[in-house]
Amino acid sequence: MLKWLRKALIKRVVDYTGSDRRVRVTEEEPSERFVLVIALMIVFFVGLATLEVVHILLLKSWNEAIFNGIMLVVGTIVGALFGRENA
Repeated sequence: MLKWLRKALIKRVVDYTGSDRRVRVTEEEPSERFVLVIALMIVFFVGLATLEVVHILLLKSWNEAIFNGIMLVVGTIVGALFGRENA
């Protein structure tokens, strides 16, 4: 079910060392826990975005608390991805 996400999260490391001009690319699979956390964050994002749209359509006003939740989830996803890339 999460094959597409696991495939997207593969970390590729390029190694240019060597005098014969060959490049070696190694792929590191993400851990199962990392894939599940990112999938859960995507579900949270979609849920909060849907909740914000419903709130706007029904009450005709912007809910700042829901938007702050969306920004928290986006920041968590971006932080996790950049943190994994540099580790």
